[in-house]
Amino acid sequence: MKDVDGVISVQDIDLVMSEGLGMRYAFIGPMETIHLNAPEGLEDYLSRYREGMKRVLSSFGPVPEFSGEEAKSINQEMCDLIPSDQDHLSARRQRRDHLLMGLARLKK
Repeated sequence: MKDVDGVISVQDIDLVMSEGLGMRYAFIGPMETIHLNAPEGLEDYLSRYREGMKRVLSSFGPVPEFSGEEAKSINQEMCDLIPSDQDHLSARRQRRDHLLMGLARLKK
């Protein structure tokens, strides 16, 4: 169902959060979610979605560039927490997916 402006309804926003991102946030935060959702980690995510994020955020005030030193700093901080080598990322993704499946079963 769409809202008055034809974008997304309140019901759909709640559905996205309660059945999607919200479930992940029970186990991991938004930065780890981003880091695990791109094949090569956070830096890859930023290079793929930088322009879209800037478009969405532009209505909120000054928008970070998500590139250059800002991106390097954010990526380094994330990699200090969760190394971006493929074995480590794969293990973290498997853990996330296992926990999400368990949570989905509990919600039923």
